[in-house]
Amino acid sequence: MADESVTHHRMRLRQRFASHGLSGFQDYEVLELLLTYAIPRKDVKPMAKRLLQQFDSLVAVLDAPTHAIETVEGLGVQSAILLHLVRELNTRYLLAELPKKNILNAPEKVKEALRLSMQGRTTECFGVIFLDQQHCYLQQEIMFEGTIDRAAVYPRELVRRALEVQAKAIIIFHNHPAGKKQASTADIEVTRKIEAACNTLDIRLLDHFLLAGTEVLSFREHGWFSPVS
Repeated sequence: MADESVTHHRMRLRQRFASHGLSGFQDYEVLELLLTYAIPRKDVKPMAKRLLQQFDSLVAVLDAPTHAIETVEGLGVQSAILLHLVRELNTRYLLAELPKKNILNAPEKVKEALRLSMQGRTTECFGVIFLDQQHCYLQQEIMFEGTIDRAAVYPRELVRRALEVQAKAIIIFHNHPAGKKQASTADIEVTRKIEAACNTLDIRLLDHFLLAGTEVLSFREHGWFSPVS
């Protein structure tokens, strides 16, 4: 049987959320509320606080891989899956808003969706967001995956895929698993090669995003890439 005070505390957390959303919740209380749905009949406040102590922030907890969550005292597979589900659901929600909209009008949503979808990957991945003539979102794909510090990228394969989905513009992106917040010479060179391949088929390369840690850096904004107008 659960301690009566624990049961009442859980009920109060849920009632607060039902009445006011997460307004007024501290980060540990957000995690505590989530954990009540994965761990029955226990006081989960200490576990929520251990999560924040180990990962430093709510964002870092949600970005952590499931195997890392499972190692925290008191947690297990079900809790790790629930926290991973929250992040994946948020990613799906953000992506669901993009189709049929000019994504250049919602750059922060695009960056956040990319950050969530790429966070936690331990190898370098290279992907593409395919867009139509009006720069509306068509789909997103990881096309190449490599090692911790490099991924072989083939511009011809990328362009061929763009033609298959009838894209008229693209945004490319890749991650630096080690968190380096600077485009390498190779990153800049492959961007130029992809732009050249796209230009031959009247496909516009709009930007290249670098994902490093929790940041999403635009090649255009940092002067690493200037697209042909």
